Amino acid sequence: CHQGSLPFGSGSSNSLLLPSQQSQPTFGFLLDIDGVLVRGHKVIPAALEAFRKLVDAQGQFRVPVVFVTNSGNILQHVKAQELSSLFGFKVDPDQVILCHSPMELFSQFHGKRMLVSGQGPLVENARLLGFRHVVTVEELRTAFPVLDMVDLERRPKTTAPVRNDFPAIEGVLLLGEPVRWETNLQLIMDVLLSNGNPGTGLATAPYPHLPVLASNLDLLWMAEAKMPRFGHGTFLLCLEAIYRKVTGKELRYEGLMGKPSLLTY
Repeated sequence: CHQGSLPFGSGSSNSLLLPSQQSQPTFGFLLDIDGVLVRGHKVIPAALEAFRKLVDAQGQFRVPVVFVTNSGNILQHVKAQELSSLFGFKVDPDQVILCHSPMELFSQFHGKRMLVSGQGPLVENARLLGFRHVVTVEELRTAFPVLDMVDLERRPKTTAPVRNDFPAIEGVLLLGEPVRWETNLQLIMDVLLSNGNPGTGLATAPYPHLPVLASNLDLLWMAEAKMPRFGHGTFLLCLEAIYRKVTGKELRYEGLMGKPSLLTY
């Protein structure tokens, strides 16, 4: 959906032909949020007018409505609360599809030890999706401090002993853009090139590599700034380019999700 393209009509609330309360709706809406319903923290006025046509006097939707967002650094119920506050009517958590929500379908990886990248409530989100054994980039960095060398202020001042008791990583979850791109890019590459044992080195990078699940393919997104901002798709582009340059092979995904992927819909 694009701003201004929703088929809501422009007249009074009676101008939109909606099914009566006695009949079952034969259609519904999947609504994008950023740039369509809100811009930054401000609701787009036309969106409020549209919702006045979609919501009845009791605050209930006349037809099924689902909010689809490529945001992933927030919990589903918190996003629902945020939308409820913005729009002035109740949005239930099951009406919100975050970029990583479809990872719930990948049950074959839920029991594996997965490195998770992004920001916000990463571990809680991963566990709500069904992943039972997750390791954050920060936890990996703490276990292997010599891996993160770009920031001079964070470089270890002494040589730490090599860890032999750290269980192998079995896959990578990319839930959204991280804050420290250089750290996450480096440690994700370390995991892929070492077959999940970043404290060691392999003469040849394994291929196919460990499974990678990624969400939010947006190269750019629109916030309050006049020009678009980098999205998680830009981070993925960097990771793909580095992997290709280092190995000569293509980075492969077990799953790509987030709008506009078919998996998300």
